[in-house]
Amino acid sequence: MSNLPHYREGLRAVTGSGEYIDDIPTPPGTLYMAIYRSPYAHARILKVDLSGVFEHGGIAYGPNDLAKVIPNPFPLAVDAPIKYYPFARDKARFVGEPIAVVLADDPYRAIDLLDYVQVDFEPLKPVLTFDDALRGDVLVHEELKSNVAMHRHMKFGPVDKVFSEAPVVIKREFYYQKHNAMPLETYGVLAHYTGGELNVWANAQGPLLITYFVTRALGLPTGSLRLFGPRDVGGSFGSKYSLYPYITLAAAASILSGRPVKWVESRTEHLVGSNSGGARKGVVEVAATRDGVIQGFRFRFYEDVGAYPRPPDPGVLFRVHGNMNGAYDVRAIEAEDYVVVTNKLPTGLNRAYGGPPFYFMLEVAVNELARELGIDPLELRIKNLIRDFPKRIGDEYFYETVTGGLYPRQDYERVVRAIEPEYRRWLEERRKNPNIGVGIAVLVEPAGTNLGYTDLAIEPSKRKYPHSGSGSYVTINIDMSGYIRVFVNGTNEGLGHETTLAEVVASELGVDPSMIIVENRVDTTRTWALSDGSYSSRFAPIVVSAAILAARQLKEKLTRIAMSILGTDKVGYENGQFYDINNPSRRVDIRRMASSVNWDPGSLPEGLDASLSVTVFYQPPTVKAAEGDRINSSATYAIQAHLAVIELDPNTYDIRVRKYVIAHDAGRILKREFVDSQLMGGLMHGLALTLYEELMYDDQGNPLTTSLDIYETPTMAEAVGMEVEFIHFETPTKHLVSGAHGVGEGAMMGVPAAIVNALASIIGKAITDLPLRPYKIMRAVEG
Repeated sequence: MSNLPHYREGLRAVTGSGEYIDDIPTPPGTLYMAIYRSPYAHARILKVDLSGVFEHGGIAYGPNDLAKVIPNPFPLAVDAPIKYYPFARDKARFVGEPIAVVLADDPYRAIDLLDYVQVDFEPLKPVLTFDDALRGDVLVHEELKSNVAMHRHMKFGPVDKVFSEAPVVIKREFYYQKHNAMPLETYGVLAHYTGGELNVWANAQGPLLITYFVTRALGLPTGSLRLFGPRDVGGSFGSKYSLYPYITLAAAASILSGRPVKWVESRTEHLVGSNSGGARKGVVEVAATRDGVIQGFRFRFYEDVGAYPRPPDPGVLFRVHGNMNGAYDVRAIEAEDYVVVTNKLPTGLNRAYGGPPFYFMLEVAVNELARELGIDPLELRIKNLIRDFPKRIGDEYFYETVTGGLYPRQDYERVVRAIEPEYRRWLEERRKNPNIGVGIAVLVEPAGTNLGYTDLAIEPSKRKYPHSGSGSYVTINIDMSGYIRVFVNGTNEGLGHETTLAEVVASELGVDPSMIIVENRVDTTRTWALSDGSYSSRFAPIVVSAAILAARQLKEKLTRIAMSILGTDKVGYENGQFYDINNPSRRVDIRRMASSVNWDPGSLPEGLDASLSVTVFYQPPTVKAAEGDRINSSATYAIQAHLAVIELDPNTYDIRVRKYVIAHDAGRILKREFVDSQLMGGLMHGLALTLYEELMYDDQGNPLTTSLDIYETPTMAEAVGMEVEFIHFETPTKHLVSGAHGVGEGAMMGVPAAIVNALASIIGKAITDLPLRPYKIMRAVEG
């Protein structure tokens, strides 16, 4: 058996032998970059004086210098006349927006030299709230002529009829806060422009659209950029997709200086200027019969994307487009979406992108319907679950949502009923202790994003090209010693992708995992796709599917070579060895074949492919471009049910989680330990969001949460004493080669609603303004 550790990436982590962005060797002559950032949320830039930096031995570039090598704004996903550059040109639009860069041969010296940058500002009134933005008396972007960067209004099914005739309609308003992803590792970039090529090392989440964004802004051909990632990335949760403004800044500094340029972000910079999840104001209406049959949903969402609608935003509104009915058989949905700009940090990807705010609002509204009707909230949900999956595609049956989603067949009621014993037990406990709260949430977790969902930000008649990016490349080859090498253009963020790929490929080829060497890192000099990268829980459904197909194709190649070597037209295969079916004692193993083909390819018959390399691109068969405003926005979907049991301190109004149960059907479970870890991580991340985390600003737009002692996050104290139970079901889906759904995000999608619903069972009303701070609870309790 293998002597490799059970979790190969974990060994690097615990021995301190990982390779993170700050471990990448710096070339001779490297300069370190510090960024002069706007101290104002909204201000005209009248004059930038950098002479003091040069007088003290540094180098500096301001807006005029940077504009020479960054001639183009980044593309936007909205149809709006907004120009987004990685630096402020005419005016600053948020505290922390880059204005100038300073370079020195030491990182601390570069930071000290920022004191000599002199900028004259004309402060302007900032736009800070939804009301400010919609009032429009102050404009973030004058050319937009308002602060609304997008407005879409879509109806699916007989919405007007359903709501006009429904005997019961409930309506609730919600607020979901602006927050940070809080990865362990901040941003980092090393850029070197030399010989007409731009070499960049960055801890980005994948090549994705980053290559396109950076080269377009710099006015360079895409082929001139070589983007590399370190072997390990210290977390991202989506935030490192938004690294491209800083890659562009560092690249511009390298072009201007003629030297390599390195920048590693501080934690304060990260909180103030990197990326955040957006604030959302929402209104949800539910139409139903008096016995609790849900007939329609109406959603009106206002998304605050900060100072610029940074791609892929406003995708946060549309990532869940295919699953807007949740787990319920509802055929009438209306969605009205507004994207507003304010003088705050721009937004971007954040774990479970789009799911937490959506399911928080949907599942609390469903719970409120149950309370209004006097129906047990679990029974109301079970009554409305999807049960029929009538649409057949290939070998799989699907439920097609009214908005275009394709849910593969699962037994939703079985999963939801799995939390019922604990639910009933804690309801009994609640009768003895009124400070115990019991809440549930049910959701369908999307995984494997269809990048075409961003097209919904634009009216169908104005879309230029269709998009449906979702696939990934995987390359497998055998070296001369018989080691099997797997390459994926993605990132290692501590999720166990290397270990899982090794075990999956080893299983397909019938060899020990010790024979598999996995390289999972960004390298655009190798084969990659626009949709490659680590995001949207796409690894299990898409990347693993590609790896399985590549292993099977490699095995087919090896079979033909084995037939030649053994001189037979019929071979069998077991445990990494091919054998002559007519004479099983005649055998050749993969190692011997690899050596033979590498050292003596001339011995093979003419026309036989001697290459021991296979590259496969796998695109999920159900992922297509939008048709009007209907789209299957993810490759797959899976049912998940949450039970939250909390205890409210009647004196301090603090919430303590006593028990949390998640039941789910993940399809084929590739590795149980990693699934459990993802659920636990998502649970804690969801608790952080629900109870603590919020990026706050004063009335001038100054960030108040600038360090970790101010930006509240959970500690071990919140985890100790909390009983957690995961209930797994496996119904391998037939439409994906791997048979697996994603599991990285569903837990975070369900936690806010489950906790809010648990609190509502104690205080008799739902607090729909996150996070659940004690003063809000006290105010609700005391009237």
